Amino acid sequence: MNRLARIAYLGFVAGDTKAFTIIHQVSFAILLGASAALLSALRPDSAVADESILAGAGLLLVATLGAVYSEKFSRAWVPNLVIPLLDFLALGLCRWATYPDGGVLSILAFTPVVWLVTSFRTRGALISVAAVLITLTPVSLFDGERPVDAARIVLALIQPVAVILVSAMIIGLETRLSSTNLRLSAAFDRQRDLTRDLRRTSTLLRGTGASVDVGVKVLNENGTTVFENPAFTTHLNAAVARMTGEQDSPADAVAAGAMDAAVDEVDMFCADGITRIPPSNSPLTRARRGERFSDELIWVGPQDGEQLALSVTAVGWQGHPSIAPHTIVTTQDVTATQQLIRARERILASVSHELRTPLTSIMGYTELALDELDDGSPAAASAIASYLTVVQRNSDQLLTMVEDILRTRQTQSNRFELKITEFELTPLIDDVVAQLRSTAADQGVELAVEATEQPMLTADPQRIRQVLTNLVVNGIKYSGRGHRVTVRTQSDALGSGFDVVDDGAGIPAAEVDQLFTAFFRGAAAQASSQRGVGLGLALVKGIVDAHGGAITVSSAEGHGSVFSVRIPSPVEGTRP
Repeated sequence: MNRLARIAYLGFVAGDTKAFTIIHQVSFAILLGASAALLSALRPDSAVADESILAGAGLLLVATLGAVYSEKFSRAWVPNLVIPLLDFLALGLCRWATYPDGGVLSILAFTPVVWLVTSFRTRGALISVAAVLITLTPVSLFDGERPVDAARIVLALIQPVAVILVSAMIIGLETRLSSTNLRLSAAFDRQRDLTRDLRRTSTLLRGTGASVDVGVKVLNENGTTVFENPAFTTHLNAAVARMTGEQDSPADAVAAGAMDAAVDEVDMFCADGITRIPPSNSPLTRARRGERFSDELIWVGPQDGEQLALSVTAVGWQGHPSIAPHTIVTTQDVTATQQLIRARERILASVSHELRTPLTSIMGYTELALDELDDGSPAAASAIASYLTVVQRNSDQLLTMVEDILRTRQTQSNRFELKITEFELTPLIDDVVAQLRSTAADQGVELAVEATEQPMLTADPQRIRQVLTNLVVNGIKYSGRGHRVTVRTQSDALGSGFDVVDDGAGIPAAEVDQLFTAFFRGAAAQASSQRGVGLGLALVKGIVDAHGGAITVSSAEGHGSVFSVRIPSPVEGTRP
């Protein structure tokens, strides 16, 4: 039973040609053989030729064996022609042996007819008509006692005509099926091309989404995330990673739904960086509520840590009336821009304060001097002289600030002029240190020179003097009373130069990278009473860069700082 069931499955479900051929032939052989045997047994008194039935059964057996071993034929069309013709012969013998009761067996002729027509189309139809005329029609015309008349001829020709009609119907259906199959194949090819184009477009869009630095998150009508690019994950979910403790792969650490919920709970602040945004009013929550907004600035992350400044936009999108509306939320990292804006505000505030102080002093002492002019006494003249001294000192301070700003602008615009000459570095160091000893003594700082080498520099001596003076003055200002500032001559692979070493409080690691940024002042500098606008180190770096040299900083809080300046020699470097 299992074997029969498997053959039936292969023939009718899987479409196996051999299995279908076996089923077709076995069914025909059983039906014809059983019908002829029953007629012979039930009508023993009729004219039944047992020899014809046996011959027909033998032909059916041969045809069935041919179907079973059809793959043995070297040419596939041979069994499709021979087996139906054997069936016709078997049917003709059985029908002749059981005639007239066996006339009903004529209907079985359509089984080999269908086989021939489906295999050979028009030629199969012609072969079928010829086989009917040869095997079945003579029996209808000449067997029996009745004479051949017009009525008997008409009855005998009904079956050939029916075979012609059935063959035409089969050919027509097959033609229509072929045409439909061609259309379906063409439609399938178009669908396959569309699918390939869609897959290519999808890959391109996802690749584009993954490569841009603008975060994109798409929400469906229910507020569920259907797409999210890596930039969006970096912008908002990075804060979730810090919150969940999964620094490396936050998107994998939290399930998608939980991630959306966690993003809503991240610390968010308004554009002022102070006003907290509650989770119920976060950008994602508002977008899910259907709100639309553009370029809203928020700060993400704890106030005491590293924050991201994001410009967030939420827009509606509906590509087609049949597609439900979606919401697209985009985020753009504007941290650098906002930090520059904040830095500019700090710079304006600092410069305004630093310029206002000497200007106020100048104006005040000038007014006092004018008041003393009316009194011609020696005491008044002495007071005026002291007032003008203060005015001169503050004027010099203003001039120094303005010159620093102008020099910084020159270095940034590459309009820095150098007068290159070769000179000894050690005498220049001794001269600068000698001029600053009194300043260092006033601050309680010890100055020292360690000239283990006598390097020669090819550079602008006045600019190198300016670099050294700035670095030593900074060391005096910020190392603190009781500490030491040392200038050492050094030569290495980068060139010749000097190190300015102090054993003061050091510089926080977070500030080291910003030391040479114009107008930057560290926390210690801002907290101190030392005046300045943060241009000294920026100017120093500009001068060193103009010489093709290098300036580096190594510092640790509580262990002092080392500023190293190296100017390449003419052999090792390029003269500016």
